[in-house]
Amino acid sequence: MINPNFIGVIIDKKREESMFLNFRKQILLLPVLSLAFWGCPTQEYTSAKLYIQNEDWEKAEEFLHKALEVEPDNPEVMVQIGYHVHAKKGEWDQMNEMFDRAIATDPDKKILDVSRPVKEMVKNYRSMFWADNYNNAVRLFNDYKGTKEKLTLEKAAQKFEETANIDASEGQTYSILATCYFELGNEELAVKNARKAADMMPDDFQANLALGQILSRVGEKEESVIYVKKAVELDPSNTLAIRQLATLYYDLGDKEKSVETFEAAIKTETDKMRKSDLYFNLGVLNMQLDNFQDAEDAFMYAYDLNPDDTEALVGMAQTFENAEKWRRASKFYRELIALEPDNPEHYKGMARVLIKQGDMDGATRYFEKSKKLGG
Repeated sequence: MINPNFIGVIIDKKREESMFLNFRKQILLLPVLSLAFWGCPTQEYTSAKLYIQNEDWEKAEEFLHKALEVEPDNPEVMVQIGYHVHAKKGEWDQMNEMFDRAIATDPDKKILDVSRPVKEMVKNYRSMFWADNYNNAVRLFNDYKGTKEKLTLEKAAQKFEETANIDASEGQTYSILATCYFELGNEELAVKNARKAADMMPDDFQANLALGQILSRVGEKEESVIYVKKAVELDPSNTLAIRQLATLYYDLGDKEKSVETFEAAIKTETDKMRKSDLYFNLGVLNMQLDNFQDAEDAFMYAYDLNPDDTEALVGMAQTFENAEKWRRASKFYRELIALEPDNPEHYKGMARVLIKQGDMDGATRYFEKSKKLGG
């Protein structure tokens, strides 16, 4: 008989696919806030800008703070301090505090050199720093995927946390941060960040799929269906999401709905190998529902699409065995033995079928062969 967890095993182990999609964010190329004058500049601010121009950052910081003392209502100085002092040091809380202060002072005041209002410049700078840190975090995460070193993953999570601190409005950060925490074994933080991403981006395919997958892995399968189904609605052509949904229905005991979902996935899938996988899973489901003819058809389609898929042959042999079609079952067990002569399970299957046909001598020979192979 087929193991009741067979569907999940096929999807997760046999043709395992990446849990999450690749992430990317273009680094913004922005003009550096330069030597614009705020009305008539004070001596302190003029000196600060000269030090900035000469890249004398210690003096620039000193005179920017002096300038703010004499120009406490000049948002340009605040933006300069956020950009040239705190961001340069990676002091993101202080940077945001200064940026927020500038916006609160006068969000629409234009910075003359670039003719952009303060609120736009602040948004651009946050986006620029966010993108730079995000890309660095992704590199660390990709390094972890190659090495599986926990320390590298911890560094990636820390970098994503820093990235979220730079600009908390970017929901994409929380989605991949959730993945980091899940890989680190922190299910609570994984779910928390995945929910945050989905709440911030309710119509984002990846955010919904990621949350659905994580909820499924932590055992919250009924809630998981909500988000995976939403992901399928957002991208009906994505067979990864459809397979995930079909597996969830299966795990929840709704095999009929699982069959319907696999059939929908087959209609949209164009890749032969993935389509073969879908037919295989559909065959297993139909066999468990005692729909033997549908199971046979599905396994045949799977094998036609991928002739190297011996598991499809196993499925056909077991389908006919369960349907008590002993001759047809023996045909496929013989084919399996020819393809994999060192697999004891094929000999056991053949022995079972021969017993049902009354051939005890033949069955004994196959059982003995199975034992010799370690079965």
